[in-house]
Amino acid sequence: MNGVFRRLAAAARVLLAAACLAAALPAGAIAQPVLVADGGDAAQRGPAEALGVVIWNHAGDAPRPTDPAPAIFVDVLRRGGFDVFRLDRPPEGDTIRSATLALVEAAQGLRARGYARIVLAGQSAGGWIALLAQATTPDLADVIVATAPAAYGSARMDPERVQKNHGELMRIAGFLRNARIMVFFFDNDDFDPGGRGPALSEALRARNVPHLVIDRPPSIKGHGVGMSSGFARRFGGCILAFATAPELDGLACEKTPPAAVPYRFESVPSVLPRPANDNAPLARFVGGWRGSLDNGDDVMLVVEDGDPAEVHAVFARGRSYARATDQPFTQRRRGQLDVERRRLVFDSPRNLRIEVVPASGNRLRVTVATVERDRVLTGILQRLSR
Repeated sequence: MNGVFRRLAAAARVLLAAACLAAALPAGAIAQPVLVADGGDAAQRGPAEALGVVIWNHAGDAPRPTDPAPAIFVDVLRRGGFDVFRLDRPPEGDTIRSATLALVEAAQGLRARGYARIVLAGQSAGGWIALLAQATTPDLADVIVATAPAAYGSARMDPERVQKNHGELMRIAGFLRNARIMVFFFDNDDFDPGGRGPALSEALRARNVPHLVIDRPPSIKGHGVGMSSGFARRFGGCILAFATAPELDGLACEKTPPAAVPYRFESVPSVLPRPANDNAPLARFVGGWRGSLDNGDDVMLVVEDGDPAEVHAVFARGRSYARATDQPFTQRRRGQLDVERRRLVFDSPRNLRIEVVPASGNRLRVTVATVERDRVLTGILQRLSR
C-alpha cells in the first residue's frame, strides 16, 4: 500500500469517525448538510423523465454563511433535461471532510432513487469536494464539473499554503476514474497557484480518464467568474454536451454555440435611438449595445444622438449571478466623443469610467474602470436591433 493510498484510507476513517461522532451529539449541536431540491420538488422531473440529476456544491467560506444558489450554467443543464439539487452546508462545522461525506451520501441516495446519470458540479471548495468525492468513491457519479476548484486559501491570505491547491489536486487526480471530468481554471484567480491545467490534463490522460480541462480561456477572468451569466452563455452549451454526448471525441468548447442564457436588465429604454445622420461622427455609437465583461457581468449601453461634446447615454449592469446579493443597476451618464481617437468616454468623479471604441463586426469594445480606478474590466458589446 503506497503512501498516497494510506493517506486516503486514513481520511476515509476520519470521515467515518466524524459521522459517528455527529450522530452521537445532541440534536442541534452540529448543523448538518441538507440535500435540497433547487426550485422545490415541483420543479423536478423525477428519475423516470429526467436525463439525470445535478448536485450543486457551493463554495465554502466558514464560519461565514455562503449563498448556496447554483451557478447560472446549472440552469442550462436544467433546461437540457436535468433535475437539480443543492447540497446546502451550514457554515458551522463545514469542512472538506464533512462535506465530502455528505456529498457521497447524497449522490448514493439519488442513485438509489433511480437517477441514471449523476452530475456533481461545484465552484471553488464545492468543485474540490465534487472531485474528492469521486476519488474516494469511484462509482459515485458519471460527470464532474468543477470551476476554479480550491480548498487551501488564496495567495493573498497565505502564499505558501495556496500551493497545496496544486499538489493536493494532483493527488486527487491520481484516484479519479469511472467518470467524465471537466475542470475550468481562470486568469486572475488568487486561489490558483498556476500550472494546474496542463498538470491535471496530463494526469487524467495518463489514467485514460475522459476529460476536458479548460485552462485560462481568454477574455474571462476571476475566481468566481464560473458562477456568472457571461460564463454560462459562453460555456453552458459545452458543459451540457460534455455531460450528455455519447462520445467526447471532437468536443471543443470554442466550437460549441453559445447557450441561450437570458439577459436581465432593469429600467432600460424599450425604444432604442437611431442617428439622425448616418454620416455624423457620433452615428457609429448611437443605439443599444449589449454584452458581458471579462468578470462575467452583463452590461448594456444605450447611446443617444446629439452633440458629440455632450453625449447622453444609459449604462446598465444586469443581474449576472443567482445569489441573492447580486444587484443590477441602471444609471444615466454624460460623456463626450473624442473624434480624433474614435472613442466615446463617460468619466466623472465617484462613478464608473466607461470608454468604448469601435471593434470589428459592427461591435464595440468597452472598458470599465471602478470608482476607485483600481480595477479595469473589458468586454465586447453587440449592437441590438433597432
